[in-house]
Amino acid sequence: MKAKLLIALVTTLFFLSQVHAQIKGNANYKSGNVNYGDNFYQINRGSTIKTTTSSRDEMMVVIKGIYNEKASSFIATFGILQSGKTAEETTNLIDERIQNVIRDLSSFNKEIEIATDMISFVPSYNYAVEKKIFNPKTYNEKPAGFELKKNLIIKYKKGSDFDKIMSVCSKNEIYDLVKVDYITTNYDTIKSQMQKKALEVFKETTANYSMLMNTDLNKKEKILQEGFNISYPTENYRQYQAYAATHPSFENSSEVNDIKKNTTQYFNGALLREHNFIFNPEITEPSIQAFYEITITIKLKEDQLPKNTIVKDNKYYVITATGEIKRLVL
Repeated sequence: MKAKLLIALVTTLFFLSQVHAQIKGNANYKSGNVNYGDNFYQINRGSTIKTTTSSRDEMMVVIKGIYNEKASSFIATFGILQSGKTAEETTNLIDERIQNVIRDLSSFNKEIEIATDMISFVPSYNYAVEKKIFNPKTYNEKPAGFELKKNLIIKYKKGSDFDKIMSVCSKNEIYDLVKVDYITTNYDTIKSQMQKKALEVFKETTANYSMLMNTDLNKKEKILQEGFNISYPTENYRQYQAYAATHPSFENSSEVNDIKKNTTQYFNGALLREHNFIFNPEITEPSIQAFYEITITIKLKEDQLPKNTIVKDNKYYVITATGEIKRLVL
């Protein structure tokens, strides 16, 4: 019976170790002591980060927070290149492609907004040989056509609409996705909520420190510094190369062909690690991240006089008609 229980326990532990190995991902896979390919994912060893420092004279408390915000709208920019033999032909061809996209997306969703941005319109040249009676052969540029570049700017509100946008654009031979901007108009509300939360954390922190230090930190003089910043998803993508390795044992005459490893990117947003609080931690899609930081310096050394106290010891004198100086008592 004991042997069966021991076997069952070992089997369970082995299964759990296999499950753990399956869910950790390949971003931090190592072969020996070397990271595979161009992957630079580093494992955190759990070192602590100082959030409070102090001396006899002052204490410094740093409070940081993150706010994960879903985009309220998106702006996708596509690059379009059109060539033609004449300026008129080139213009007509690119306008036809753009109008097809506008028509199809408008029928799909009326809320989708489309605009164009003119980039360049230049002639292209070939070289032609020109013969002259008294001169040798010369090569001169000769207009061979025109090249027109425009950006197609598409604003949409639902992330799920992007598949349709890509389909319509590719149907009209528009493949060059330049960038996608994430937009939100909620900045003021985000900052206000983070300020309020930071104040709550600070009150709780000072209450705990007041108890530990046997002094009321609320009555101490304070100096405040505040910081606020925004990070967009396009700034937080990291490169990743898929792992694939073999250890062949073939004859010398065998030919081995290595498989091409897929190189892609993944969203790597900031985590809670260095922060005291986080809003919306369970957002799964790439999101806008707002960062708030407040640094409070608390003066611990007691001043000789209460703050804003001024001692006046003014004395007034008068000079009489005979030249005598007398003190004036007020």
